[in-house]
Amino acid sequence: MIMRLAYTLLATVLMLMPFSVTAIEWRDYPSGMGYPSEWSCSGQGKFNWYCEDEPAPAKADKAPPVSAETREELAVKELEAIRKELDAKRALSVVHPTEENIRAYMAAQQVEIVRAAYYADVWRRVLWQNAELNLALKNPMNNSAIKVKNTERDKNEIATMTALAKEWGIFFFFRGDCIYCKHMIPALQWITRSYDMTILPISLDGSTIEGLPPAVQDNGLAKKLGVEAVPLFVLGNAKTGKMVIIGSGVLSLQDFVERIYVLTQTKAGEL
Repeated sequence: MIMRLAYTLLATVLMLMPFSVTAIEWRDYPSGMGYPSEWSCSGQGKFNWYCEDEPAPAKADKAPPVSAETREELAVKELEAIRKELDAKRALSVVHPTEENIRAYMAAQQVEIVRAAYYADVWRRVLWQNAELNLALKNPMNNSAIKVKNTERDKNEIATMTALAKEWGIFFFFRGDCIYCKHMIPALQWITRSYDMTILPISLDGSTIEGLPPAVQDNGLAKKLGVEAVPLFVLGNAKTGKMVIIGSGVLSLQDFVERIYVLTQTKAGEL
């Protein structure tokens, strides 16, 4: 009876269905309803509370590219390690001055002394055999070589002063209340006598100065040159109008000659 009743109810339900019987199966749905895609976990419209996301495959960690260090970079690290080790031993021997700690520091220091001596020996051998690295050719430290260089330098300076005196002169900016300005009179007189170089005193306050050619009143040249302190000495060319500031303050005779030579005959780094 029960089974017969069940089949009867099933037949009644099937007769009342609005869609085709051929489309019905217990595990399928008729086309157009969209249930397969809605319920399928592989579809885009799946119900989040029904389907579980499949875990994404773990990405393999890429090892950082190994950059080959140069010999210089390795040497820097090694030298830094040596320095740190020596500093550590020294610090320990100072903070805890036991015989053992001091002996350890002395031994480490002895190693570095030997290393430095070896380095110095190789250095001088390389220097002796490579003339392009020998700075003593330009600036000798040997006494006899220094004497030769100074003699040659003196000749060049004297020749420069004599040649420049034909077209160049020294502008001497001063004030009447400047005691250092008056102190420079003998040096300027000596330059005139020795090299026949013209000295032109320029007064910033209208005062005069004895022992030198008659002074002229400043006509704005001091402002153009940025004169802020006196005495100030400027080398000027009478033909070209070019000016070269020699210096300010009290200068010796040698200062004048050397500065004029360096500023007019050499380039930076040559001497």
